[in-house]
Amino acid sequence: MGTLLAVFAHPDDETFICGGTLAKYAAEGHDVILVCATLGEMGRRMGVPPAATRETIGALRRQELIAACAMLAVSDLRLLHLRDKSLEIQPFDTLVASILTHMKDVQPAIVVTFHERLGGHPDHCTIGAAATAAFRDYRRSQPAAQLYFVGWPAMASRPDEYGLRAGELIRVDVRSQLPAKLRAFRAHRTQSEMNAWLFKADSEGLRHLSSDEYFIVGDIGDRQVPTGTLWPS
Repeated sequence: MGTLLAVFAHPDDETFICGGTLAKYAAEGHDVILVCATLGEMGRRMGVPPAATRETIGALRRQELIAACAMLAVSDLRLLHLRDKSLEIQPFDTLVASILTHMKDVQPAIVVTFHERLGGHPDHCTIGAAATAAFRDYRRSQPAAQLYFVGWPAMASRPDEYGLRAGELIRVDVRSQLPAKLRAFRAHRTQSEMNAWLFKADSEGLRHLSSDEYFIVGDIGDRQVPTGTLWPS
């Protein structure tokens, strides 16, 4: 057994994008740890009907994140306490050093984060770039460690459009973890309430969740890309 460290920008990134994978490896006995940079306090969604104000949304999203982590069996939640929508103006070296401190502390075999170019949001791209830089330093002492970036189904079907090579993505089957992912989605209530299907019968909610999650392999080099798993053999 080993440790997977996920490094993301906002509460709900861990659930909406790769909650099934985090739950999968936790269920297999691995230690799953999350570093979250912000509390998402500048997000537009406040619940339906609104359950928070701009002043209270950060504290509420923190509680939602704690609840979602429990649903996914994330064993350790670590917050960087940075301002939402400000990561790209943070001192980059300081951000890298902060993430590296957590890597050295928990000694992950796997690191999962955003791609610095394909993250889709400035905070996502910045935390991905910082985590990637920290990982390069970390891997000097842990050469077997592996880095993955979260991806989307379209990347697997049309890799050229994203500047990726065929076979550079891994598909992870998470269908057995969908009930846990559904519960985590519901925990992020302020962000997910606009999707009414999530709060109908479980069978309806599960029908909307994909059974696959995708990851871009970082630093392929000459090694063979694994099939269906992030974990090194």
